Amino acid sequence: MPSPRARSGSRLYAGVADVPALLDFAARSFAERFPLNSNWHPGDIVWELQGAYDQRQAIRIWDGPEGVVAVAWFVGQALLWLETTPAHEDLVPELVGWAEAALRNQPEAPGLSIRAYGEDARRIAALERLGYRRSGPEGVCFRMGLRAPRARFDPPPGYRVIDSTGVDPERRAAAHRDAWNDLSHIGLPAARSSFSAERYLSLRAAPVYDPALDMLMRAPDGALVSNCICWADAVSGIGVFEPVGTSPAYRGRGLARATIAEGLRRLEARGHAWARVGTAHFNAPAIAAYRSCGFEMYDRTWWWTKA
Repeated sequence: MPSPRARSGSRLYAGVADVPALLDFAARSFAERFPLNSNWHPGDIVWELQGAYDQRQAIRIWDGPEGVVAVAWFVGQALLWLETTPAHEDLVPELVGWAEAALRNQPEAPGLSIRAYGEDARRIAALERLGYRRSGPEGVCFRMGLRAPRARFDPPPGYRVIDSTGVDPERRAAAHRDAWNDLSHIGLPAARSSFSAERYLSLRAAPVYDPALDMLMRAPDGALVSNCICWADAVSGIGVFEPVGTSPAYRGRGLARATIAEGLRRLEARGHAWARVGTAHFNAPAIAAYRSCGFEMYDRTWWWTKA
């Protein structure tokens, strides 16, 4: 991605040395923007990078006295996620301007689309002032307060929820691939996962990963048939589930629900107050599963586009 010059105080992502600063920014923005959402939880940063810390990334970082205060990240050719801390929301035009300038160097690129939360009136107003209009749905967001009573969800007889402590990395990676190699139930029959043991090990090395919060469902024959990673964050007191998946032959049995329930219990035991999870707007099975766990939908994400 081309990198036009931006105002002093911003810079391109420089590699692994920037990861701690990005994790700190994600934790602060999640805490400071509550009860609104933020585009990145610390776990989201680690999951998106998946060990490619020193590869070129289409990320620009804005620094302030307290550390990173804003980030713009191309997640596709003309698809942008951006975030600021609340005190630096006035930087949004500069973040957008950098992205627009980058696309001007690509004459065949489509108009820029920016992800924004439907409840974030301040961000939406800023985008509208810049000429952006809501163009289509992106995702749905769920949350759950962990200090209120919750229903208990036990796995079927013979199944057991375990964590990833001591689990062979090849088996853990294969469990993820099994769950994501067949998405025909949501209209994506060609979807394939390239998740490998090497990528999994890169997640395990991240400071925000905890194998005791990387939950698995073990079938009676020992197969690992459902999984979810729960990312904890003591700064915001919010845990995020990403990703969540079940092998095709085992879907519809409540296995993901029971796996998530154990993750929720462990988050609460660590003193967290909230849990969040999100999915694509068209993923009806996931939406139904999260609701059955007791999550409530509280926001949606949309694309805002300017030709």
